[in-house]
Amino acid sequence: MAVSDEIEQEAATVLGYMLFEYSRLDMELGLFLVWSDDGKKLDSLTNKLNDSNFYKRLLLLEKLVQEKYLGTPTADIYGSWLSDAHAARSIRNQLFHGRWGFIPQQQQVANVIGLPTSAEQAETRYSISQLEDLLNKMRELRFRLRDLRQSCPV
Repeated sequence: MAVSDEIEQEAATVLGYMLFEYSRLDMELGLFLVWSDDGKKLDSLTNKLNDSNFYKRLLLLEKLVQEKYLGTPTADIYGSWLSDAHAARSIRNQLFHGRWGFIPQQQQVANVIGLPTSAEQAETRYSISQLEDLLNKMRELRFRLRDLRQSCPV
């Protein structure tokens, strides 16, 4: 039991940090967008994005990038960031909408999506280090967004 409790605590800690990172990323993206075009639409974009989810914010960023940087290397840099952000969003949805099980003998946790009675139920297993790698990718995504905000604003 102690091994199972330890794995559960480690997984919960990493997942908690992931939640913090994701919410920071979401907020920072929102601020980046409302201040786009030197804040000329600050009030209207604040109202529009206040209740928007991360996916809708990514779509707006993609639109703004296309309008400003179409056909430039900057558009490709943003494209790479957007692709990674969509991947992080997908992982986040899986991790936070699924349920968790623990496989102590393999030092793994299992994230399960779908009802147990569903033929479409899917399980993904992670080691703690794999979850930590996902957390680090989320952090890196925030840092990359900060760099883009400074070097190539929309």
